[in-house]
Amino acid sequence: MAVKKIDKPEWMIYFNSFSSKFLKDEQPEYFEIRVLSNEIGVQPETQWTLLRGISYDPKGDVLDVSVDHLNRMIYHPKEIFVDEDNDGWLTSIEVLESDGTKDIIELR
Repeated sequence: MAVKKIDKPEWMIYFNSFSSKFLKDEQPEYFEIRVLSNEIGVQPETQWTLLRGISYDPKGDVLDVSVDHLNRMIYHPKEIFVDEDNDGWLTSIEVLESDGTKDIIELR
């Protein structure tokens, strides 16, 4: 596994490729999100939930983590780091928001 920073011009293609490669088969994939901020500390946003897709919209500047009945929208992300296996499967995503909040997304 290797942690790497994904540059903003690559976000849309990177997450579309990941979703197409790993999230379009019959095998269910799960994720959970924890939010870390100075105001609230570490808070769980979700528990292990079925993941439908991850995408980035450059026009709205929003990272969208899709599940069955809701989406976690992260507006104006500043930086994104990913930890991926050799085959490209993401084990975690760390999103740094402009106010310093971190969204930690773990996948399995």
